[in-house]
Amino acid sequence: MAQILVVEDNPAIGMVIQIALTDEGHQVELRKNGLEGLSLMESGRITDLVITDLIMEKMSGRDLIRTMRNDHQMCSIPVVIITGCIPNFEIFPEENQFQGLLLKPFNLEDLIAIVARLTSTVAA
Repeated sequence: MAQILVVEDNPAIGMVIQIALTDEGHQVELRKNGLEGLSLMESGRITDLVITDLIMEKMSGRDLIRTMRNDHQMCSIPVVIITGCIPNFEIFPEENQFQGLLLKPFNLEDLIAIVARLTSTVAA
């Protein structure tokens, strides 16, 4: 299945996502902020999908996505945003920079479905 990076500063939410996606057969790495997630990818561990919160210390999800889109090795990795924020231009990246959005609290079935859709070519 897919290699998935989850960037979430709330340990409980991160753990629930990690367990749900691992149960679906994915390999999941969990990091607590955008800087840690970026560091993992820059170390050569490129993933098939990034799931990120937006508001985090050290590096926000918006800055993580912006950095990914400007890097030739990471620019095509699909991104799903999970957030409790109401979408607005000050916090959200541009619409064409992410492929999915789940508002907290989200349904795990919705998360699993969007991950399946965005990683379907990986599983093939």
